[in-house]
Amino acid sequence: MTARPSELPVKGWLHRFWVREDPVYDGYASRYQAKSASAKAIYLLLYLLPGALAYFLCNVEPVFDAVVRLSRLSPRNLQYVLFVIVTFGWHMLTPFLILRYSDKLTLRQSCQFLGLNRVDWPGLFVVLPVYCVLFALVSVPYMSFVWRPLWIWLNSVPAFQIPSYSIFQENLYSVPPLLLAVLFVGNFLGEELYFRGYLMKKTAFLGQANWIINSVLMSLYHFWQIPQTWPLTGLVLAFGLLMELRKDLYVLVAFHFFVNMWLSFGEWKLEQWLGLG
Repeated sequence: MTARPSELPVKGWLHRFWVREDPVYDGYASRYQAKSASAKAIYLLLYLLPGALAYFLCNVEPVFDAVVRLSRLSPRNLQYVLFVIVTFGWHMLTPFLILRYSDKLTLRQSCQFLGLNRVDWPGLFVVLPVYCVLFALVSVPYMSFVWRPLWIWLNSVPAFQIPSYSIFQENLYSVPPLLLAVLFVGNFLGEELYFRGYLMKKTAFLGQANWIINSVLMSLYHFWQIPQTWPLTGLVLAFGLLMELRKDLYVLVAFHFFVNMWLSFGEWKLEQWLGLG
């Protein structure tokens, strides 16, 4: 069945509104994606490895106690230090090191690869607000009818429970302003640079499923807060989809910020307005 002529301009306009072509992005993804079977396995493993290590160090209590004694830091400060090491050291430094010493890219080329040197302004100021509104509307029934039952089930499994001493048992955004700024940069820029700016190009061999697998693995990566994050996998698909549509790191950083703020502070208000609370 073919579309009527009057429908074609609308479809073309919608496509132009949502989809941004970026030959630089596509070129790097095509040339530097993992090619061999071992390389493909390694880059898929890199999605989960930092999260698995964080779980081992923070959520396995005997290991955590040993690291506390060894470091002579308080449990809270040790977790902040580990958070900074993962988000700044692993998420931000690892891509540059591999791009430099394995892919032989210069610093300038590495910044191009990661998308640090260009901004999708229409995506940031026109497309993203619409995308955020749609996400907010979808998130309300999702959090009520999907997240909550999964949270209850996952929280009933002892190995998945967040330890009582974990900083993720409280509002992470109530820390002092300077530390909060560090957490913001490490969380939003660090995760997006690593998962979308870097790994999503390296796993371009996954084809049309790349954005889906990227989103799912990024959600599963949060081993240290399984009951809170794994039930969000359905919503996290919005991250990979947005990168597939706009191919821009900064749009994803802004969206990541919005999602965290929305799910932390705003979702319950809309839920009340819609009568779902």
